Amino acid sequence: MKFITDVNLGKLAKWLRILGYNTALYPGNADPNFLKSATKEGRIALTRRKNLAGRLPSGNLVIIQSDNVLDQLREIMETLSFLPDPARMFSVCSRCNCELSEVSREEISGMVPDYIFASHTEFHMCPHCKSVFWPGTHIEKVQCYLKTHIQNHHP
Repeated sequence: MKFITDVNLGKLAKWLRILGYNTALYPGNADPNFLKSATKEGRIALTRRKNLAGRLPSGNLVIIQSDNVLDQLREIMETLSFLPDPARMFSVCSRCNCELSEVSREEISGMVPDYIFASHTEFHMCPHCKSVFWPGTHIEKVQCYLKTHIQNHHP
């Protein structure tokens, strides 16, 4: 499943990336070009613009109702009847949407704070923006949220 969000759903795009979903962020408001991009790239279009309803086949466009990003996430999962795959979580760069690559400690020496370098052995890097990621408390927080909010509300 691949997604595209308009600029108004940037936080949602970041969350979907954290969950491991390829999610493009359209640079403007949802418009006919946004819908063309979704179709051309085989993506599910996500927007809050109600006037776009019916412009793409069912399942290819989701009109988001909620203002809250975590409620938006739950809404998408319920609408499309899916749960995140834990094996995919944290595999996509949350900044630029590229798949992360595992790298050695030596490769990231000097690129992370000293205490992170000393206390972690697993690192991933974005090949595009060169951001470095490591397992931290955010993983537990995301998993806790999903366990308590998403799965309990799945149809």
